Amino acid sequence: MAEDLFRIGRKLVSREKIMTALDAILHERADGATQREAAHTADVPRTFISNLETIGELRSGARVAIIAFPIDNGKELRDLAERSGVEFTLAFSQAEREHTGSEHPAELFNRTLDTIAALQDFDTVIVLASDRRIETIRRIIDAELIGICLGESPLLDDQHADLEELGAILSGLGRPGDEGELSTENSVESAAWPGSGRRKRRVRQQGRRTLSGVTQLVREWDKSKK
Repeated sequence: MAEDLFRIGRKLVSREKIMTALDAILHERADGATQREAAHTADVPRTFISNLETIGELRSGARVAIIAFPIDNGKELRDLAERSGVEFTLAFSQAEREHTGSEHPAELFNRTLDTIAALQDFDTVIVLASDRRIETIRRIIDAELIGICLGESPLLDDQHADLEELGAILSGLGRPGDEGELSTENSVESAAWPGSGRRKRRVRQQGRRTLSGVTQLVREWDKSKK
């Protein structure tokens, strides 16, 4: 397609050709080839392979938060997050999401600001949501975002989160909560924050209300784009 071609000086560069080559390199490395072997196959310097992997590497041992909506297996997802040492997990069904969105607009706006501030504390935020919601949240937080698309927006019914895929991602990120005890006191959210008791209380108070801030911000963003 024309939009996949780029005129760079006197060169005409194909995005599809680049992505095909990158995909082949990554698959060869995943199958056990050394950087030197993969570089030889692709006819590029070994340092190119090293730099490519550095660009795409997810931070190991990062502080992780999970936001998932609307899903029908929230309890199972929270259990997985707890076992993996995730510090902050928000998982909502469609009914719960609609309930949190029925509050006063001013309160929702204030909660939106609190939500953004809270998410900035994390290195990685995993978002399980519709395609548009993932991209919107990506634009409003500075943390590294890993999106797991549950379908095309708008999602009006609960979706089933792929816990095997999520578990593989969490395994790759390491166990950020190994140094601290995991909190199981909050039955709605699995949130274990190392550090001060004040910070733990803040998370418990935000609890399941937090996602309403994200939801409201997404709604305001969508309105602004129309």
